[in-house]
Amino acid sequence: MHCPVMRTVEPNGIIAFLEVVERGSFRGAARALAIPKSTLSQRVATLEEQLGVQLLSRTTRNVALTDIGASYQREVAPAVAALRDAEALVNRLQAHPSGRLRLSAPFELGQRLMGGVLATFAERYPQVKLELELTDRAVNMVEEGFDLCVCVGPLSDSQMIARKIGAPSQVGIFGSAAYFKRAGVPKHPRELQAHRCLSMGSTLSPATWAFSGARPVSIRPVIAVNSFQVLCALAGAGTGLARLPRSQANTSGLVEVLKPFAPTPYQAFAVYPAARHPSASLRAMLAVMSETFGSCEAPVRVGRES
Repeated sequence: MHCPVMRTVEPNGIIAFLEVVERGSFRGAARALAIPKSTLSQRVATLEEQLGVQLLSRTTRNVALTDIGASYQREVAPAVAALRDAEALVNRLQAHPSGRLRLSAPFELGQRLMGGVLATFAERYPQVKLELELTDRAVNMVEEGFDLCVCVGPLSDSQMIARKIGAPSQVGIFGSAAYFKRAGVPKHPRELQAHRCLSMGSTLSPATWAFSGARPVSIRPVIAVNSFQVLCALAGAGTGLARLPRSQANTSGLVEVLKPFAPTPYQAFAVYPAARHPSASLRAMLAVMSETFGSCEAPVRVGRES
């Protein structure tokens, strides 16, 4: 049984052909498409060559459809119109945020900061359904279907685009006056190994604390908890020393030590997959985060930031 071979035709040729039919002339069609008349004629000629038929009968005065051309026009015109409608729909969706937006953020940071962001966004864009997962684990954005993740610290995945949000968070080593009176004040980071240290995390595994102007120090925490608020309370009670954001520790009456060796500030980033074109909802969320956190730099591919 002989099967007909499907011919591949150029979409530009179909559009040119339909425009000629609608305008009744090559000149009018070329003007409507904003292309030279010679280019339009070539596109129609190429379409006829690809189909192996004559679609238009040309004379010096007018252009008319052949019988096959009329049949072809009836079949392809609705399809092209549907494609144009679909394109217009996509453009509308891109212009007006809608649909679902799935976010991820670290537990502690999300609790403190994301409530205001989501409230502002929801008021402005009620057509968007928001999902926020607070987790301290590393998420796979593509496999788990996240549109945007808030991350803190160094980034390395070159498949992601990152924007800095807010100012870097200054951190330091803090304890209570009562603790220092009892255990002494460390003068150098290496002395921390002789102190009771409290670690941010969910396990008592050894942790490495980095410092400026000194080698990283491996500490064995006596308590590990994934909450800065709880760490502040523990340090305030004299339980031990904790590495905390200054903004949070300073409001808890804690004393900072080792200031000359203060760790490098942490930077928060809004991260999304590089392979995806940002949707209207994602762009709107980035704008709201920029307003809320005070700054949101131009996007850079992760791993290429200077």
